[in-house]
Amino acid sequence: MLKGISLSKGVAIGKVYLLDSSKFCILKQKLDAGKVDDEIKRFRQAIEKSKKQLQEIKQRASKVADKYAVILDTYTLLLEDEVIVNDTIENIKINKLNAEWALTETLGKFTKLFNNMNDDYLKGKQDDLDLVVHGIIRNLIGHSQEKLSEIDEPVILVSHTLSPSDTMAMPKNLVLGMATEVGGKTSHVAIFASALGTPLVSGVKDLTAKVNTGEQIIIDAIDGHVIINPSDEQLKHYRKKQDNYRSYEQKLLENIHQPAKTLDGTHVKLMANIESPDELKSLRKFGAEGIGLYRTEFLYLMSKTPPTENELYENFKKLAQGIEPLPVVIRTLDIGMDKQIEGIEGEPENNPALGLRGIRLSLSDPGVFIHQLKAILRASLYGDIRILYPMISSVEEFVEANELLQTAKDDLKKQQIPFKEDILVGAMVETPAAAICVEHLLEVADFISVGTNDLIQYLLAVDRTNESMASLYQPFHPAVLKTLKGIFKAGQDSGKEVSICGEMGGDPLATAVLLGLGNQGELSMEVHSIPKVKKIIRKISLEESKQIADHALSLTSTEKINSFILSEMQTRFPSDFDRDTTFEEKFLPVENQI
Repeated sequence: MLKGISLSKGVAIGKVYLLDSSKFCILKQKLDAGKVDDEIKRFRQAIEKSKKQLQEIKQRASKVADKYAVILDTYTLLLEDEVIVNDTIENIKINKLNAEWALTETLGKFTKLFNNMNDDYLKGKQDDLDLVVHGIIRNLIGHSQEKLSEIDEPVILVSHTLSPSDTMAMPKNLVLGMATEVGGKTSHVAIFASALGTPLVSGVKDLTAKVNTGEQIIIDAIDGHVIINPSDEQLKHYRKKQDNYRSYEQKLLENIHQPAKTLDGTHVKLMANIESPDELKSLRKFGAEGIGLYRTEFLYLMSKTPPTENELYENFKKLAQGIEPLPVVIRTLDIGMDKQIEGIEGEPENNPALGLRGIRLSLSDPGVFIHQLKAILRASLYGDIRILYPMISSVEEFVEANELLQTAKDDLKKQQIPFKEDILVGAMVETPAAAICVEHLLEVADFISVGTNDLIQYLLAVDRTNESMASLYQPFHPAVLKTLKGIFKAGQDSGKEVSICGEMGGDPLATAVLLGLGNQGELSMEVHSIPKVKKIIRKISLEESKQIADHALSLTSTEKINSFILSEMQTRFPSDFDRDTTFEEKFLPVENQI
C-alpha cells in the first residue's frame, strides 16, 4: 500500500494505464557561436507552439469546467513571462547552451524560489510551472507520447504528472481514477478531477516505477492510498467502500439547501472561499450562503502588470451580481515579498512570513492599494460587498488602512462615481498580536475573520510549509483552542460577527469544537467541504458542542485532545470519522438523512 494525498474524493478500481511522458533525457550541449541565434529562434518557436496547443485545449476545456479554462489562461501567461523567457535566452547567449538545458536551469531557479515561499497556495503553483516548462521541452525535442484519446476500455490513469493536453485528450467516461507522483490542491489536475468527480491521489513517491500497464490497482482517494495488485480480500473491501461512499455523497446533497441549523436551533452560516467568479456555479450546487473569502491574489498573479482599477471593478462586479443578494467578503491583496509582482516594488526577504506581507505590503504601496479599494467600492453598488484587511497586527494598521479607504472614497466623490458609503470593513485575525488585542480591533472593525492557517503557525512557531515540521502543526493544540475561545468571547461581547476562513473552518472534525468554543456565526471554507460540515451541524446540539469543547479545554496535551475529539466524533458520526470501517459495514444503518 502506497501513501499519497487525496485531492478528489472517491474510490476507483481497475487496470493501470501508465502514462510516463514527463521523463526526458536532456543532454547538455555546447553550441558554436554561429548557432546561438538559431537556437534562440528554435526556443521561441517551441513557446509559440505551446501557446497554440493551450488555446486549442482551452476551447475544449470550457465544456468541462469554467475554472479549468481560467487556469489555462494562467499557463499562457507563464509562457509569456519575461523573466522565464529572458533568463533562458540569456543562458543560451552567454553560455552557448542548447535551449532544453538552459530552460531546465531556469526551472531550477524558480523551483528554489517556490520552495522558499511561506504561502502554501502559491507554493502549490510550482506544479503548474513544471507543466508549462515540460510542455515547451516536449516541443523542443519532438517528444512523442502515448495517445490518451485511443484508450478504449475503463482504466486507472497513472503518471508522474498530467498536463492540460493529457487531461483534455483522455476519454472522461473511461478514466475511472487517477494517481500521480506530483500535484497539489491548486494544480490544474486537482481542479479538473474535482470538476468531473474523478478520484485522484497525488504525491505518491516513485509510483510510475512500481506499476505496469494492465496491472490491477485501487485508488483510495478517501484516505490517500494506492494499492497495486490487490488481493481478493482487498478487492472485496474496497468495492464495498466504493459503493457506500457513493451513497454517502448522494445523501449529503439530498438536503443541501436546508439551513445549517443545530438541533437546538442555532443557525451557522456556511460560506465559501473562492478565487474566481467562475466558481459561482459550484457555490449554488453545494449550498453556500455567500462568499466568506474572495482571494484577490489570483488577479495579480495571472497578469504581467497589476490589474487596472477598471479590470478589478469588472471582476468584483461580476462576482457581486452573480451571487446577489448573498454577501461577498473581498480580501485585499494578501501576498508577501517572497513572490515578486510586476509593478509592486520590494526587496527579497530572508524570512517573508515575518516580513512585508498582507496589509503591511499594501500600506507600503498606497497606490496599488487605493486602486483596489476604489474598484471594490464601485462594485459595492451591485451587491452586499464587504472589505477584509489581511494580516492585521494592530489597531494602528487598521486605522491607517481605513484612512486610505477614505482617500479612495474622496477620489470617487470628486469623479462623481457612486458607491456604497457604509460598506462594512473587517480585519483578519491571524497574528498572536491581533488575537491577544482582539477586543481593541473590534472597537474599530465592523467584523473579524480568523485565518486559522497563519494563526496556528505563529502561535506554535511552526512553519506550516515545512514538511519536517508537519507533526508540530496541531490545530487542536491547547494554546490554539484557548486563543480561539478568547476571540469568540470578544466577538460575543462586542455584538459583532466573527467568522473563520482558514482550513479549520472546513474540517468536519473541528466543527463541533468550534461551535462549542463560541463560533456560532459563520464558517467559510472550500466549497466541497460545505455538505460534510453542514451534516455535523444539523446532527448536533449547541449544548453537546459546548460539552465537547469544555472537556477538550480541560486536557493538557495535544495528544489527549486529538484522541478525545476523534473518539467523540467517531461515536457520534461513525460514517464520517471511524477510519477503521469508513464507508463499509457501519455506514448504511446509520444516519439516514442530513
